[in-house]
Formats: sequence, structure tokens, C-alpha cells
Amino acid sequence: MAIGQELSFPLDDAQKILRNEKECDLDRRELELRKQQDALKDQRIANLEKELDLAKQELILKDKMSEIKDMEILATRRALTDMEKVVDRSLKLAETAKPKNPWETYGPLAIIAIIVVTIASVL
Repeated sequence: MAIGQELSFPLDDAQKILRNEKECDLDRRELELRKQQDALKDQRIANLEKELDLAKQELILKDKMSEIKDMEILATRRALTDMEKVVDRSLKLAETAKPKNPWETYGPLAIIAIIVVTIASVL
């Protein structure tokens, strides 16, 4: 029994085998590069989809902010119209509750002042 065998190839066959091996190696490298490119493309697509989702959310938030501002403007307008009514009512109440005589307003204050001065002079 022989431990090793010698293989002999014609030179042309050996060159063909070597060329095939180099081509296979190049094909493997090209395939690996394509896989890497595909992975990068997939990652870019995923990033673009995330950016698109964020842009959509941003638009939704801007729309909501615009709605809130519109509601605030409406509330301010309502408050101003209601304020006019409140002012008119308070002016009418002030006119009707207005004392006709200054002694009605200042009389009780004068009496209190006289009492305080009298007590202070006694002490």
C-alpha cells in the first residue's frame, strides 16, 4: 500500500484549474461584496422609513399645535366678548348702587374717625 500518490496533470489542465480557482475566489469575493451592499441598502431603507415615520409624527404634532392655537384664539375672543358684557353689567351695577349723597359714603367713616380720636385722647 502506498501512503501518498503522485498526481500528475498536464500543464494546460493545471493552468485551467488555477484559473478556475482564481475565478471562483473572485466570484466569492464579488458575492460577499454584493451581500454587504444589499445589507447596506436594507439599512438605508430602514433608516429612510424611520425618518419618514418621524416626519409624519412631526406633521401630526404641528397640526395639533395649530388646532390648539386656533382653540386658544377662539377662547380669547369669547373671553373678550364676555368681558365686555361683564364690564357693562358691573358699570350698570355701580351706577345703581352709587350713593346719592357723599355723607352716605363718608358719614360712617367720619363717625369711626371721631370715635378713634376720642378714645385716643382719653388714653
